[in-house]
Amino acid sequence: MKITSYLIFNGQAEEAANFYAGVLGGTIENLYRYADFPPMEGMPPLSDEYKQRVGHCCITSPLFPGGTMGISDTVMGDTLSFGSGHMLTLSVDSVAEAEMVWERLSVDAQKVMCPLGEAFFAKRYGELTDRFGIQWAVMFE
Repeated sequence: MKITSYLIFNGQAEEAANFYAGVLGGTIENLYRYADFPPMEGMPPLSDEYKQRVGHCCITSPLFPGGTMGISDTVMGDTLSFGSGHMLTLSVDSVAEAEMVWERLSVDAQKVMCPLGEAFFAKRYGELTDRFGIQWAVMFE
């Protein structure tokens, strides 16, 4: 069994996918736009702007071997608010890797709740809300 994170955005999915692929040293795979999807019965026609939104993509990274991060934009007519109560935790393999990922995630971060540093339970730990409103914890035990 495995769990995969899947993040949904309101028109920022491609920008977010590029950002996270860079942060995680990963690759964007299987990027499909809504224009690529076959027509579905009962669905209204898509606007030209909406056709260019990301319907689905995956990011693979050496940081999560065998796993992926899924990203898409909302379905047409849906609005989304991330709110609170969720956080992605990235457990890394070294202090250097924690510091590298933290530096990349911190670019234009909305808020740093806990600066990256030594904690009683980890050699490095930090929490932030990135520029897309996603909360992250970075940890090296």
